[in-house]
Amino acid sequence: MRKVNIYFYVIGFLLFFHQGIAQNVSISGQITDAISGEALPGAIIRTSDGAQGSVADLEGNFTIMLLPGAYVLEVSFIGHKHQIVPIEVNGAVQGLNVALEEDVLGLEELVITGQGINTEKRRLSTTVETISAKEIESVPVGRIDQLLQSRIPNLQTRLASGQPGATSITRSRGVVSALVNSTPIIYIDGVRVDNLNTTGALSISTRSSANGGQTQSTATSALAERPVENIERIECVTGGAATTLYGSDAANGVIQIFTKKGGTGRTNAFVEVQLGVDVPTKDFLFFDRTADLLHQNGFRQLYRVGVNGGDNKNGYSITGSMAHNEGINIHDQNENRTYNIRTGFRSQLSDKFSYNGSFGFVHNTFSRTRDGNDGGYVGLWFSEAGASLFTPNSGFWETNNLNELSSQEFDRMREWVSTAERLQDFQTTVRRFQMSNNLQYQPTKSLSARATVGIDYRVQNETGIFTNEYLIHTGEQPEGTDDQGSISNFERKFLGLTLELAAQHQAEVGDFSFVSTMGGQLFRNEDDQIFYRGENVQEGSGTVSDAAVTTSDDFALEIANYGIYLQENIGFMSKYFLEFGIRGDQNSAFGDDIGIQWYPKVGGSYILSDEPFFANLIPENIVSYFKLRGNLGFAGNLPQPFSQERTVQFNGFLGEQSATFGQPGNEDLTAERSRTFEIGADIGLVGERITLGVNYYNTRTQDALFFVRSLPSAGETQTQVRNVGEIENKGLEVFSTIILVQNQTWDLRVNFAVNTLENKVLDAGGSPAFPINGFSGRTIQTVVEEGQPVGFLRGNKGTFGENGVLQETEAQSFLGSTIPDFFGNVGLNLRWKSLNLFANADYQQGAFAHSFDRQFRFFYGVDNEGIPQAEIDARGRDNWLNFTDQFVEETDFFRVRQIGLTYDFSQEMLGDLFRGITLGFTVFNPINISSSSFDPEATQSGGLQGQNTATTGGISYGTASAPRQYISTIKFRF
Repeated sequence: MRKVNIYFYVIGFLLFFHQGIAQNVSISGQITDAISGEALPGAIIRTSDGAQGSVADLEGNFTIMLLPGAYVLEVSFIGHKHQIVPIEVNGAVQGLNVALEEDVLGLEELVITGQGINTEKRRLSTTVETISAKEIESVPVGRIDQLLQSRIPNLQTRLASGQPGATSITRSRGVVSALVNSTPIIYIDGVRVDNLNTTGALSISTRSSANGGQTQSTATSALAERPVENIERIECVTGGAATTLYGSDAANGVIQIFTKKGGTGRTNAFVEVQLGVDVPTKDFLFFDRTADLLHQNGFRQLYRVGVNGGDNKNGYSITGSMAHNEGINIHDQNENRTYNIRTGFRSQLSDKFSYNGSFGFVHNTFSRTRDGNDGGYVGLWFSEAGASLFTPNSGFWETNNLNELSSQEFDRMREWVSTAERLQDFQTTVRRFQMSNNLQYQPTKSLSARATVGIDYRVQNETGIFTNEYLIHTGEQPEGTDDQGSISNFERKFLGLTLELAAQHQAEVGDFSFVSTMGGQLFRNEDDQIFYRGENVQEGSGTVSDAAVTTSDDFALEIANYGIYLQENIGFMSKYFLEFGIRGDQNSAFGDDIGIQWYPKVGGSYILSDEPFFANLIPENIVSYFKLRGNLGFAGNLPQPFSQERTVQFNGFLGEQSATFGQPGNEDLTAERSRTFEIGADIGLVGERITLGVNYYNTRTQDALFFVRSLPSAGETQTQVRNVGEIENKGLEVFSTIILVQNQTWDLRVNFAVNTLENKVLDAGGSPAFPINGFSGRTIQTVVEEGQPVGFLRGNKGTFGENGVLQETEAQSFLGSTIPDFFGNVGLNLRWKSLNLFANADYQQGAFAHSFDRQFRFFYGVDNEGIPQAEIDARGRDNWLNFTDQFVEETDFFRVRQIGLTYDFSQEMLGDLFRGITLGFTVFNPINISSSSFDPEATQSGGLQGQNTATTGGISYGTASAPRQYISTIKFRF
């Protein structure tokens, strides 16, 4: 009897299971853009309870399996408005086509940076700027900082040198610290990565007679190394209230990069080839012949391949690229080779667990030439500053005015310079590995949690070899020298570890909605550097072990930060929103007497246009959307690790050890604390054909880190970093997108951003003025001083009498701010069917910089450079350092960064072999309009800007400008 019952149970179960399978039906269709009709690959369609879902393939097609019944489907795609689709399922459904409207304001876009886990932009009291994959793919840029330069309204990115991979000055909303790099912190797939955008603490010196120390040559940017080909989107956030979730090191803002993790449907692939040429920019050269002397047209090539695929549960994305750039210096002295591979994966492990992972490796090699005057031959100093008259064999040419040389003299000079350039040997290699693992748990639609773990490992090697032949040729050593050759090596290893746990709960109670986020984060960074140098090296040797004399130095930083955060976002009737947040940090760089540092924030927003009276007052076709928002919040900037410790300094003396006072120490050392108040509005006009954003912000950095000298009675001569200052940045931000034409055939839109900025050190806490960049006090420095902007130019200011002779010199005077008070960008996009034209530009006004090239040209007698002839007749040129102000210029500019054209061949035009082909041609840096005689961006050279220092630029000295690039692109999609 028992066996019979078991049989009945088994048969019943099989019949039920078979009936359930039979009841599943297929719902399929396509998701497209409502205006252009273009497919929206990656669009998401799911049931309102989140139980079932699907992702559109490259043609926008989707399939979802459902049981019979009534459903509400939610369809979404980045940059488009969500759409609700009610459906009654009685059998298989085909042709469920959904056309999504563009969300120009981005109100329904889900972002992570503002809340910690996905949150609609409309709920936030702060602005989060996003760059989509479509925008990234539409412009063939090679560097992330170039992309940010034209796409983020309030972010300034200035390429500090034309050498490949060279650093850039990146900042948002001014300079909030006198001692900390202004680059925002960077996350890739939730993992914090190295963002060092200046030279290392040691680095090699390209000066042949130096024994190490900070370099005056070009730094290599850690920001620019990240390849762009598999980026899904970028989010950028600025301001204290917006960065509260990132704590003690986020006062400069946060950039989050999210990579692709795979699509759905059949596997798709692409092959892309970019070929082009770099042409030296001659706009800022004083002599017409300098380019012929030093520069060449450099061929560049880039090859990318990628494969992408998956289904509703699993996905993968694998991309790789190879690039070679000859550079614009003769003998390929700026050559760059890059190899990288990047992978991304996603997997729906179960109904409740999902995994996302990414892995990347980049290998970069650079050849470098010297910038500025490093105590020896430098090509641009030799030519542009007039030093050519004071080098060996200068008897072959009778003047340092290149334009006045005879053809025979110039040929001899070119041959001499060619040898000097060929004999330079400065190499940089960067290898970088990044990994991110993200596990998400979602037991219900309203509750989700995620865990992230990842690493960033970056190794940078620099080598500088000075052969005896080079030293003799350039006159640094006499003929017959055979024991002055040297080899310098520098190695920096950075290891960053990120661990984060976060959870979010969403709830709706009547007209109220709640988004609650909490989490904890650990990041640990280790930075190990070593410099070693060999002198008296035989010709042909490439290793320090062959040197007769060796020296070395090392440097280490370790920092660990433990943070917890809590944030609540409350909505009422989906138009009133209030958010509270707080973060607490404990950091190893804090003094012993410092406990947890708390960073609170509060903000609110009000969607005024949702009020009935608003629609009655202003027609919707005039103002369709109006959102008011405001917030107050805090973020920080970390002090350099170990700067709180009291140390003893050991130095050798007569072959024995000797001890002196080292760093005094500071038990009260803590992070700088930036308080930001922000108020603004987001407005949609004329049916959202015009979007307008307006922000006013005021940021006060309290407890700012300044150098303070110990009292003489303490018997200590070292300075100590202390939290004594206060810095203010305030300004207005206006940004807009205007859609002039939009239909299936045409799309024409322009965008612009206008920013004002006022920067000032309000209080130095009694600390005397101190330089952060530049040379000696007799020449030019960028300085921090109470009552002045951070990093202002300080030097000798001369007053000339009516007779044209210098009457007096005011030493160490204010000569201008290096920070612009007015800046922004502008862009244009035009589409006609499958043809796309784009252009973007940026500008600045109100900043100043000093040209050491001009000052040396005066000293070397190339040109009077605006100095009265009476002064030259009276004193000659030896008084040149007493009127440095005469060589300071405004750096206002308007620069067109890109002009490009692309054409997309659709699959209908190509047949079955290709899914599409894109042809493109882009010109980078085509137009430069500047008030200065030198490149207003290439103003970082000549200074000792090293690790953990503020970066403002302001000194132009023998630095190459970014070249014009002409790049053709063809991309095949399979």
